[in-house]
Amino acid sequence: MATARNVVKSATKLLKSFNQTLVGTEFEGRLPEPNSSNIREYGDVLFNYTPLMNRFVTYLVNKIAFSKVNRMYYTSPFGFAKRGMIPFGETIESIWVDVAKAHAFCSDTDDWAMLKQERPDVAVAYINRNREDFYKRTINRPMLQSGFNSNEALGRFADAVVNGMYTGNEVDEMLYVMALFSAGLDQNMIALKHVDAVTDQETANSFLATVRSTSNLMTIPSSNYNRAGVLNTTAKADQRLYITPNIEALISVESLAYMFQVDKAEFLGRVTMIPEIPGHPEIVAILADNDWLNIYDNLFEAHDFFNGEKLCWNYWLHVWQTYFLSPFHNAIAFTTGSVQNYTAISVTPASATYTQGSVNAPNKLTVTSTPVGAAYMLKLTGNTAASTRLTSVMGTSGPEYSVEIGAEETGNIKIEATVVGNTDIKGSTTITPAGGGG
Repeated sequence: MATARNVVKSATKLLKSFNQTLVGTEFEGRLPEPNSSNIREYGDVLFNYTPLMNRFVTYLVNKIAFSKVNRMYYTSPFGFAKRGMIPFGETIESIWVDVAKAHAFCSDTDDWAMLKQERPDVAVAYINRNREDFYKRTINRPMLQSGFNSNEALGRFADAVVNGMYTGNEVDEMLYVMALFSAGLDQNMIALKHVDAVTDQETANSFLATVRSTSNLMTIPSSNYNRAGVLNTTAKADQRLYITPNIEALISVESLAYMFQVDKAEFLGRVTMIPEIPGHPEIVAILADNDWLNIYDNLFEAHDFFNGEKLCWNYWLHVWQTYFLSPFHNAIAFTTGSVQNYTAISVTPASATYTQGSVNAPNKLTVTSTPVGAAYMLKLTGNTAASTRLTSVMGTSGPEYSVEIGAEETGNIKIEATVVGNTDIKGSTTITPAGGGG
């Protein structure tokens, strides 16, 4: 982790750089040309002219801040997941277009078959901004004066000013990602695969074999490794392994690199060391698509204020971000715990009707799995009105769903539930117009 002392390598060079910013301003010529023997004298001039001192403190903080921002983005363990800056709005729209479906040759004998439309199957996920934090640091006059004793003293001063804010953000970024992983596991939204606890060479080899076979499976089109249940693949070059330190310590880097079929240097760019996931000590690693974890910056901004009454400067770093796990990209968590196998899922009631031209629907639709507790996705199809939609509320025994019928609706509506991690297990209900219309 870079420190402000690394940035402030030479007080003389820093002060000369500051002098250059004064050229052409009212402050030009007020400060002496700095050298290794007059740093204290340079500071005396600053302290005797408050407007110039204010300008210097702001310059120092901003110089270190910009350097640390660049270093942080480069060295952050989740730098690969940073997708850019979205300064406007609070919601990100993530879109997935499914693959086209095959038709048997000449299966449609309609004379107008070639003019029929077949719209793509599009899935959309909306993610709201979920982090709005700020960090604060105060600089007082004695702290500033102490920085003009030597090069090292200026570095210590810079550490006290800036490191607390920027390092705090780096730590919290890790915590936000771990909380995201934990929530995904709590909600059964990440596919699981059992592995034995790694304690010796034999269990280490077993772990490697399981991870390698899973890596191979992810290169084959499947809908069982992502939360949305869409057909997707992850090439080996796009796979990333999140691994806990205790497991990494028992398995050689060469063995892991062999799993990815790359050399050691290339492999190190595809592995991310993570701490134990909160609430899930049984999860020892996660193999995922590089696009599974996403971090967008909405605001990354510093502000300052000089308090003339207290003779101090307050600095704030505001960090607003959006963190999410893509529901359309593959991820498999390796657990030493048991993995539940679900055998059935149903939606009740099995059928219902609606009255055309009115906004009504069954009071309740419920989803039940065997055994209970499966994570599932719901899909609404067959509607002719765009305003027809599925809504949910939390009931006493779990989520309860209803269909809001659009005023122009005439279709036979189907609600289908699919088990996350096993898309072969499905259950559905149909909602048709009362009187047999549609």
